[in-house]
Amino acid sequence: MQMLNLTCRYGDFDLAFAPSGTGGYDDLVQRSTPIVIGTVDVSVAALDDVIRSKEAAGRPKDIAVLSILEEYARSIRDKSDGGERRLDTSVPPD
Repeated sequence: MQMLNLTCRYGDFDLAFAPSGTGGYDDLVQRSTPIVIGTVDVSVAALDDVIRSKEAAGRPKDIAVLSILEEYARSIRDKSDGGERRLDTSVPPD
């Protein structure tokens, strides 16, 4: 898997060009969420697809966060009322 590992002031940031367990962009874009970062429109993979990829990758750092991501996904499904869901893109304070 081709990956770019970056570090920013908020922590590590990995860019996977064809994440494990997925068919790459064509697979992920189907359920992605469009957001605006600054002045740039980007598509963010659906949480269930992120979970699927982390399970397939099986790296210790991916396995370590799976239970948190799965719990968050369950809470979203439990709260879902069929209305529009918004992705929280706020940046945590320093």
